[in-house]
Amino acid sequence: MRCHTSIAKTLGLVGVGILMLAASWFCTTLPQAEARIAGWIGLAFFGLCFIAIVAQLFRGGASVILDDAGIHDLRSSFGTIPWADILSLRIGSVESQRFLCVYVRDPGIYLARLPSHKRLIAQANPALGFPPVTIGFAGLSPGLDEVWNYVQTNYPEKIAAA
Repeated sequence: MRCHTSIAKTLGLVGVGILMLAASWFCTTLPQAEARIAGWIGLAFFGLCFIAIVAQLFRGGASVILDDAGIHDLRSSFGTIPWADILSLRIGSVESQRFLCVYVRDPGIYLARLPSHKRLIAQANPALGFPPVTIGFAGLSPGLDEVWNYVQTNYPEKIAAA
């Protein structure tokens, strides 16, 4: 199974990014110091997200591949995650954002492959109740539901017990 960038979904994310940047900018103009600080933090955070989303529009080929070898997230530095290393999978969510939680035998192997800024984020995942290895499908087609169906059909032993 190959997941590619969906132009329509990604353009929707660009629109949301523009709205979040505008809201953050508005907060920087408010008289309260807390609002201004939150606004500047929002500009930095949503600005970086916006750049990543726009870059995804120009990415050719597949972004995530699930095949007999394992799971390949070509957007990250995890490399191929072989099925033999995957203990279980589940769908996680924060607010309305859903992603694939990948529980691996030795997370340190995959964390070591990440750049330091991404490693810090991945290391914070367990404090939020998620494994260090997660894969997002926002802006991709097919999306997480189709990927989950693929895993249920082809690798049912990897589905985490509820």
